[in-house]
Amino acid sequence: MTVVGLLLFVAAGGIGWAALRADASAQRWSRVAAATSWTLSVLASVLLVFVGARALAGAGELVTLESSSPLGAIGLRVDALTGLFLVITFGVAVPAFLAGLTRGRSTRPRLGSAAALVGLAVGMVLTANDLFLLLAGWELLGFSFYLAVGYDRARAGRGRAAVLAAGFSKTSGALLLLGGGVLAAQSGSIALSDLGRHPGPWTALGYTLLLAGFAVKVGLVPAHVWLPPSYSAAPGPVRALLAGMAVNAGFYGLWRTLEVLGARPIWLTCVVLLLAGASAILGIAHAAVHADLRGLIAWSSVENAGVIGAGFAVAMVGEAVGSKRLVAVGLLAGTLQVITHAAAKSLLFISANAVEAGLGTTDLGQLRGVARTLPFAGVGLVIGGLTLAGMPLTAGFASEWMTLEALMQQFRVDELPLQLCMAVCGILVALTIGVSGIAFVRLVGLTAFGKPANSHPARDAIERSWSHRVATILLAAVCLGVAALAPLVVAMIAAGVRPLVGTATEGALVGGWILQPVFSDFSALSPTWLWIVIPAYAVLTIILAVLFSGRRFWRVRRTTAWTSGSEGAPGRTGYTSYGFANPIRKVLAALLMTRHELRELNPDPETSTGRPAAASARLGYVVDVTDVVQRYLYRPLLPIVRAVVAAARRLQSGRLDAYMAYMLIALLAVIVVVTALA
Repeated sequence: MTVVGLLLFVAAGGIGWAALRADASAQRWSRVAAATSWTLSVLASVLLVFVGARALAGAGELVTLESSSPLGAIGLRVDALTGLFLVITFGVAVPAFLAGLTRGRSTRPRLGSAAALVGLAVGMVLTANDLFLLLAGWELLGFSFYLAVGYDRARAGRGRAAVLAAGFSKTSGALLLLGGGVLAAQSGSIALSDLGRHPGPWTALGYTLLLAGFAVKVGLVPAHVWLPPSYSAAPGPVRALLAGMAVNAGFYGLWRTLEVLGARPIWLTCVVLLLAGASAILGIAHAAVHADLRGLIAWSSVENAGVIGAGFAVAMVGEAVGSKRLVAVGLLAGTLQVITHAAAKSLLFISANAVEAGLGTTDLGQLRGVARTLPFAGVGLVIGGLTLAGMPLTAGFASEWMTLEALMQQFRVDELPLQLCMAVCGILVALTIGVSGIAFVRLVGLTAFGKPANSHPARDAIERSWSHRVATILLAAVCLGVAALAPLVVAMIAAGVRPLVGTATEGALVGGWILQPVFSDFSALSPTWLWIVIPAYAVLTIILAVLFSGRRFWRVRRTTAWTSGSEGAPGRTGYTSYGFANPIRKVLAALLMTRHELRELNPDPETSTGRPAAASARLGYVVDVTDVVQRYLYRPLLPIVRAVVAAARRLQSGRLDAYMAYMLIALLAVIVVVTALA
């Protein structure tokens, strides 16, 4: 069934591509091809979810495509860990592909092909049983990112974002190739399960390279700079696939590497802890002040990569100190956050696509009352925002609580460097969760609610589509249902990570509906009971208010709202999206590199009112923020990169003998390296 699912993605991509060969006037064929492509992708995702569920139940799959005695078998394998990520990844892909059907009326069949290519690449990575197929799927994933991000290449910023995505994808692939090559040379096999057979310094080097390769794909600092522009540039329905589905391939690689290679050096574990904390706070800081809806959601992906990375780093600590229960709590926290991020990010990007199509803008300064104008998009923004803010009754509350509880276990570790790094990471993640509340209150309170902006009448073609509504309902149900059924979700995760931790996850469930961070003497929480208690208290409060106030409770007294403390204040008064985020720009000015500049806002000789400039000119502050990593790491490297590119161009002489010489030098270098590693 795994092969069938992958072949359905191939068929979906082929149908979309075949539509290009039709006559340009055959609009009907293009619409049918686009709808068929998205529909086949939905079916493929459903089938792979079923395959993953069977693997979690103990019925895995193994498909051997080629077998070689020295190197091992090349093929596909679905075990419990793979099944867990298949359920998570393609579970959110089903509504994301459904949302793509709203484009089925248009003549853009290639968009469905690009989306299907993303699904095929992710499926190959998750089910690969050997290094060869893993690298092939990884390269295909990078190529599909390039196609998807640069799809609307005529629009501003698409070309740069596509080049960034391709460049970092190639960097990630090169790191995986080098790391996998080192491990394969040491083990004598390309089977993933055999890569860690001979521990040693070379194995540690291979592990580090693999870890770096997967970290680049998920967007950990300092390799995060490609992620926000790429997600923002991708076409509407594909953003949800890239952010909610494709990124899970990187997290799966981290989990799988930990299973195969086990404990790593303490210094590497400390580096991952610190980078995870830095990614979390940097991502949410930029999300909290970003002026564009797409940019806010994209930068929060960097934050979530850090929070998920923190859970994974706790698992690395557990491996380093030999504590399976610490590994278990780290993987439980990280996987819960993977589910939260996948569902909420897909929901937010699908809703943002409807907002962009319906209102013609994603500028947060111009968006108000989206929930009134576009109800389904507004519901998606509210539930997705509250989930990523970690509010109670959402999946984010349970996952972030588990992550913080995991980071608080540093007192169980004897090594001082690990204790300090866990404490620093815990502080940064806690600060991140606090700032995320501010960031998403801005999204929910000022964008989804409030008085609608009259300047943008709704064009709700997407909002009226049944596929968009079904996709929104499914993803919103996941965001809320994971919290309501948290013990069942934890049991599913425990079944998936059992190959890594054995029965150590059994301590996470207490009394059926109560969760704890594996260690029974620390803390406990029941997200399920919160779903019962909080609504019950709300109903009780309303009943008591009605009983004690009588009929006065239902009376409405209307009065003029206070809008400003200054008489005659021009224009609209009250909080704007920019003004609400201004305290974050001030408080985190060192991290955001906030820059203030006083400018003359009306320098023209004559204003629109006909008054002279001297009488009507106004001064105002222009505030901007900069990515500190990009400013101090990548900008200084640009001259060096340009020099290398110029030198590489000079090597392209067009002479066959020169190219043969290059190949000979490369072959000799490979022989030397292989001989040294043998």
